[in-house]
Amino acid sequence: MNTHEPVWNERLVFNIHPEDDTIHFDVYDADVGDKDLIETGKVKLKNVFDDGKFDDWVKLPAHLDLSVRGEIHVTMNLQ
Repeated sequence: MNTHEPVWNERLVFNIHPEDDTIHFDVYDADVGDKDLIETGKVKLKNVFDDGKFDDWVKLPAHLDLSVRGEIHVTMNLQ
């Protein structure tokens, strides 16, 4: 995907435990060859455990000396 505003619409399923406290997101570039870490983000799982869900934009601070920061929309539900 060659865009500054990619849309992934991915559904991922994870097993998490009450002792887990944070989920981390790493965003990499799409170069053929080496993948460079562009941005990272995290969500405190306490909010998910307390409410049973999470639906918000997660800010991603810039890496690699980039001045642009981004955000990703994250939705989580406990089942």
